[in-house]
Amino acid sequence: MPTHSRRVSVALCTWVMALGASGLLASTASAQERSDTDPSPDNAPHQGEHHRRAPAAMPSGETIAALDERALENHPSVRAPASRAEEAALAAEVEEGRWPEPRVEYMAEISTPWAAHLTTDHMVTLMQTIPWPATRRASAAPARAMEQGARAEERAAAHRVLRDVRRELVAIARAREMLLHIDEEAGLVADVRRIIEATLSVGRAEHADLYRLQLAEARLEDMRQEEEAMLHAAKGRLANLLGVGVDALELPETTAILDWTLDLPPRDELAKMIEAGSPALARFEAERARARAQEELVERQLRPPPQVMIGYGNMAPMYSHDDPRHDVFQVGFSIALPIWGGRYGTEARRWQASASASEEARAGALRELLAQMESARARATQADERVEAYREELMPMASLVSAEVLTGVEVGQRSVTDYLGAVREEWDLHGRYLELKAERANQIIELQYLSAGQLAAESPWAYPATLRGQQ
Repeated sequence: MPTHSRRVSVALCTWVMALGASGLLASTASAQERSDTDPSPDNAPHQGEHHRRAPAAMPSGETIAALDERALENHPSVRAPASRAEEAALAAEVEEGRWPEPRVEYMAEISTPWAAHLTTDHMVTLMQTIPWPATRRASAAPARAMEQGARAEERAAAHRVLRDVRRELVAIARAREMLLHIDEEAGLVADVRRIIEATLSVGRAEHADLYRLQLAEARLEDMRQEEEAMLHAAKGRLANLLGVGVDALELPETTAILDWTLDLPPRDELAKMIEAGSPALARFEAERARARAQEELVERQLRPPPQVMIGYGNMAPMYSHDDPRHDVFQVGFSIALPIWGGRYGTEARRWQASASASEEARAGALRELLAQMESARARATQADERVEAYREELMPMASLVSAEVLTGVEVGQRSVTDYLGAVREEWDLHGRYLELKAERANQIIELQYLSAGQLAAESPWAYPATLRGQQ
């Protein structure tokens, strides 16, 4: 009996024993040998999930934290609102410290040339407007609200970057796993091709079988190239998020993110997390606060600030020009009368409408976030259930069928077409299994993003502590 056939027989015995003991099935011993000797695309030892692969070590929190820190430092979408927030903070400081500039006024009264007596009067006046303290604070309030809005945009941009980093890690892990599975299937097909080539001379196989196997190998090679392109694309997107070149990209062990599961909190609790923590909602709250601040500022303008004046005058005598000139001090007080205040009421209603619009926009954004939460929660739950079904039932059965058909091919009882069909079914199941694991991880990442990092705060994939929630 050929060596490969002996390995299959041993594997079949192993499958029967494993089925009676735990309900799980292993794959062929030849696949096991290849997975022990062939390196992964990223030089990490690995075996297929249904081949009893040992659980990979979770990436350290420091490694993920380093990726997060680099992305947040380098990404322009985070730096731009941070600069706008700094600008708004300085604008508020300017408004709160703004004082009206004092005015100095000089006036000279010169008699006409045909007057009986030529005289000149001189007056110098210093005027200063004194703003009400409450008005100064109200003038700075809109800029303070703009700063809050910019900070909320900064946090929202940071959360999007953190979500995208994790999504790319999922894509990289899925591509790595798929490449390993392609290599395992290609090894199985190559073994069968060698068997067919060896039996062509004795008439136990046909050239058509050899062609089918060669076509299958070509198809697997095409799939490998496609997955490699997807892996490189995901690495490129991750490098762009981190602001580094692809060659300088140092990836952590990513396989564990595909096995990330989470006990999701109840729907109401998750909805409260989103409403209380989403920076997208905080941005609308800042817009509403700005509109309210502008409305208060308009109301303050109905109470104009007073103006005080101090002056000195040197004036000629009024009745007898032989008398000495008069030196006088002047003290004055003035205040504007807002009798044409209709425009103030109109402007106040304008800002009231703006505040109402911000409230409605916030309510609409909250509904959208809750709808996204419902979708992500349902999809994560469904994907988790299907992952279990694939792992416990479908994939072990597909492995058993392909192994039995392979044994039949080796003893001449089954055709190569039968084997390729069984392999294709096993391939499709395993590919769908990886897609479901990636789907589950992506939906958990989406829920983590929607809750502003408050979900999964203790996991290795948690957001930095300073970026959880609005504050």
